[in-house]
Amino acid sequence: MRTEAKTNALVSMIKELYEGATKVELEQASGLHHNTIYRWLKAMRVQKIVYVEGWERDTRGCNMIPVYKLGDERDAKRPPRIPSLERTRAYRRRKKLKQIQAALTGGTV
Repeated sequence: MRTEAKTNALVSMIKELYEGATKVELEQASGLHHNTIYRWLKAMRVQKIVYVEGWERDTRGCNMIPVYKLGDERDAKRPPRIPSLERTRAYRRRKKLKQIQAALTGGTV
């Protein structure tokens, strides 16, 4: 990668970190590979340049994704896991709603 491209990638990454961003958002903004983003974030955390501002759930609502931000503050605490009974109930509720929707619209599940 050319020096100019690395500089532009780092600048765009810092711009995203100023507002707070996940690793995926940093990948999209900088165009860098996820391993490079991982190494840079790890180095920045060791130097106390970046901290975990908060946590977001993934698209399935299962895993927690850290949101990084520039600064030297304490990391946000990770929220507790959703109990398996609650996850199962939510899954069954979604499944039943899909069945009702399919019955109403004549579609398949």
